[in-house]
Amino acid sequence: MTSKTLAVFRKEVLDTLRDGRSIFAIFVFPFLLYPAILLFMGWMQARNEEEAGLLPVRVGLVGAAQVPGLADSAAAQPAVAVVSLQAVPDSLELAAVDAVIDVPDSVHARLAGGDSVRVALLYKDADNTSSAAKDRMRPVLEWLERTLTVSWARGRGADATDPPALSVERRDLSSKAETGRAIAAYVIPYLLVFMIAAGSMQTAVDATTGEKERSTLETILATAASRGEIVLGKLLAVLAACLTGAVTGILGLYLSFAVLANAFPGLTGQSLQLTIGPGTALLLFLTVLPSAVFLCAALVAIGCFARSMREGQTYATYVYMAAIFLGLASFSQQETVAVGRFFIPILGPALLQREILMHAVDPIHAVAAIGTSIAAAAVMLGIAMRLFSNESVLFRT
Repeated sequence: MTSKTLAVFRKEVLDTLRDGRSIFAIFVFPFLLYPAILLFMGWMQARNEEEAGLLPVRVGLVGAAQVPGLADSAAAQPAVAVVSLQAVPDSLELAAVDAVIDVPDSVHARLAGGDSVRVALLYKDADNTSSAAKDRMRPVLEWLERTLTVSWARGRGADATDPPALSVERRDLSSKAETGRAIAAYVIPYLLVFMIAAGSMQTAVDATTGEKERSTLETILATAASRGEIVLGKLLAVLAACLTGAVTGILGLYLSFAVLANAFPGLTGQSLQLTIGPGTALLLFLTVLPSAVFLCAALVAIGCFARSMREGQTYATYVYMAAIFLGLASFSQQETVAVGRFFIPILGPALLQREILMHAVDPIHAVAAIGTSIAAAAVMLGIAMRLFSNESVLFRT
């Protein structure tokens, strides 16, 4: 790296730091966005649960007379009005109920005879009131299941008056650290793609097409720096902006879930332990770097080709959207991902970052993702230098 390249780099960085919008987007916005989202999610969840608990619902019972106590059990639930129905209605709306519990005819005789019996809870999950009725009826269904179990046991000759003291316990043994690592493995790769794409777009277009519109590009070209040194200096400035944005974005996410969630009692259920050691952080940086260079070089090339800021921003938006879609593709829930996906720029490193965070790196995947990304970045950098060196393209109108 020559002193002329460093001079161009320093000039572009200073231009970026003079732009209040860039400063806000890189250093302030991530620390406001994620805490705001977390607080809003916690507030919305608490508000929804409070409103759902107070929402009056009407539950229809079909065949309730066969099971003594069923109507009383349903009516004992908060804000539940019980409606006796002769048959299952064709429409919940026409029957003026939010949910229906259907107990089939001759339920005790059928259980005694060994026939299968199906008790159904009918509701509409797309309707908030109906969904609240479903949640309100969960303990009623559990009580009904125990009651019918006793009836079945009696039908088989058992001297049963109460259901057995049997419970099936569901216990998640995952620690907060394990849960945090699993969530981070899916969220952080996408966020890194999002941050480097968002952080590089504005700076890259401004450093190229913006220079054309301000008529300052000719001044830079008149210096002793070569075209390659100028492009490399601009690329390094764009790279510094997007990598800084990525780091602040991850720090904002970490502070939100590891610090802010623990500070508010209502958000303790959303707190996670996101622990990323120096070695893992270094590996993440090494996998992000080729993707960042590829994106920055692509945006610099677009800035060299575009005639105006508006045209450059339009083209850059297409690149940004493509990067976001590739980042979203890394959300695959499959345990094993086809090796071919690791050869796709941006997507391959994102999938590799997920393996790094899960401590399950496949060497073949690593070689495919990093090798392809480095090759793509080199090709795109060459295209950017070629466009910047072609004055018929650089100054086309």
